[in-house]
Amino acid sequence: MNMNLNKKLLASCAVVAVLFAGAVEANAQYGGFGFGLGYFPSQDRSLGVSKISADTNYDGLLDSVDSDAGINVKRNPPGLVVGTRELARVDLSVIHNASRQTASQPGSPGSPKLKFLYYKTAAILDLRPINLGDRRGNFKSFEEEQSRAGRMRVWLDASRTTLLLDSADAGKRRVEWPAASSLPPKHVYVEGVSVGDSGTVMMLTLLLDNNNLSPTADKLFGEKACWDAMMFSVWPSPKIKPYVDKSPVWKRY
Repeated sequence: MNMNLNKKLLASCAVVAVLFAGAVEANAQYGGFGFGLGYFPSQDRSLGVSKISADTNYDGLLDSVDSDAGINVKRNPPGLVVGTRELARVDLSVIHNASRQTASQPGSPGSPKLKFLYYKTAAILDLRPINLGDRRGNFKSFEEEQSRAGRMRVWLDASRTTLLLDSADAGKRRVEWPAASSLPPKHVYVEGVSVGDSGTVMMLTLLLDNNNLSPTADKLFGEKACWDAMMFSVWPSPKIKPYVDKSPVWKRY
């Protein structure tokens, strides 16, 4: 009797867990910054390291000075300010944990046993508007989000020929590069299109995740994604930059 009761209880708990995860993911897709299955409140480095870098001090260069001050700009409003009709270069870095690529057996002769996780890992770039007046960053509806948050686009190149992400298109806010067949680009270009109100920002998130094989199962029972994120705001006019390097960090058009 007790065994049957325990089995029913375990089954019920599993169903509730799956439904809760689905509800959270659906909430995340509503346009606001909801913590879906690919989001976690703290960086986890078991899979590797993800990093987003930009010109946080607006000197026209991407160097160690930006890294030192970057975390304050990345995680606090208004974030990196991009003017309308301006492009900001953003550097992406995803490094897999090399120590997980081999698994040697103690006392066994010969080469170490190889173990690769590329078959199920993927680099993911995600763009979402955030409501600063909500604890989870969500908006009440997609319509409210669009009326308040402004618009931002992310391009693969400075010539704006290949569009990766568009905050105004709910179906174009996430792009994946499966590790077994592709690499994320070293740079992307963030474009300020239209200005949002002062209670909103944009969040660009880079993840290294192991959900490429079976998303729900891996996120319920697998490892945390490693991630980095940066806030952005679109202003009517760009910030003044005293210098521009040979590989443009900022571009007006």
